[in-house]
Amino acid sequence: MKKILIVLLVACFLASFGYSARAAQNYELKIQTSLATSSMYYKTLERFKKNLEDLSAGQIKVELLAEGAVVKGFEIFEAVSENIINGGMSWTHWASGKHPAGVLFSAPVGGLGLGLDQISVLSWMWDGDGLKFLNEYYQQMVKVNLRAYPVLPMGPECFGWFHKKYTSFEEINKLTFRAPPGVPTEVFKAMGMPVVSMPGGEIIPAAQRGAIDAAEWIAPGEDLPMGFAEVWKHYYLQGLHQAISIGDVYINNDWYNKLPKNLQVAIEVAMKACLADQLLANVSVNSKALEVMVRDKGVIIEETPNDYYGRFMKATQTVLQKYMKDPFFKKVYDSEVAWAKLTVPFQVRANGLYYRIGKTAMDEGIVTDYKK
Repeated sequence: MKKILIVLLVACFLASFGYSARAAQNYELKIQTSLATSSMYYKTLERFKKNLEDLSAGQIKVELLAEGAVVKGFEIFEAVSENIINGGMSWTHWASGKHPAGVLFSAPVGGLGLGLDQISVLSWMWDGDGLKFLNEYYQQMVKVNLRAYPVLPMGPECFGWFHKKYTSFEEINKLTFRAPPGVPTEVFKAMGMPVVSMPGGEIIPAAQRGAIDAAEWIAPGEDLPMGFAEVWKHYYLQGLHQAISIGDVYINNDWYNKLPKNLQVAIEVAMKACLADQLLANVSVNSKALEVMVRDKGVIIEETPNDYYGRFMKATQTVLQKYMKDPFFKKVYDSEVAWAKLTVPFQVRANGLYYRIGKTAMDEGIVTDYKK
């Protein structure tokens, strides 16, 4: 009897030791971004890193890397899939060359001409079918072994930087304009606007030699350190080409699936926290940068001409129609159309309320455009 008890005690000890060893196992998540370390979005990911390490009680250690640290920006999808790095950050529309439906997720140009705003698209992602389709896009259409989390909302991206005030579509449409590649450029061209694409570092030199008249980049928080206010003084905030712009974080599927359930949950919670964090940071960081532009750089905030909206949204529909022959593209598009019909009637009134409150305060001089 005594021998049996000893054997049972040893077995229990070994089982307990084995469980403790498994519980104490550590995992490393190496995330290469497509961002410079100075980016406001990189700083959000630094907070994500801390949150995930804390939520996992230190079992997940996160290494965050800047653009180009291991692979080039457009190589991130494959690098994560092949476990060269087991995490990455990029934008789904960067994969549109592999399958055009990418633009429907991270940069549905002009609100797809349907009136969708960024919050509505994020709602479709997390509360509708968007996240399911996003991962189907990567795993089945692009053929990469990763899971995607849309957690870095960057919109609305500004229309851009100009040399003077314009009041009509006809005036703006004659300008040689730096625009992002892909579907946004297709839409501008469908409107008859002469557009060119180039990396961010080439924009100011191109403007200085007269190769472009105007340019867009992202939003005040990212545009200020780029130095655009030294070249142009008229800043149009209401951009249609990427009114919705959402960055993703990617994790290698095999690595994720080997994690214990509690660590998988920690990742999911940290991702949702990252999304909320970025939404809040967008307001504070962009507002502070815009204040500096106006007060210290002499920038004038302009209104995008009213007749530009309808023209752009119609051109968006024209461009998107040519991709409808692809079954997956159409499936995703139809899902977003249904979500627009559900959410736009509510969102336009909710957004309109906040606009009227703010506009009234500005009209009465209670709040100004950062003027001293």
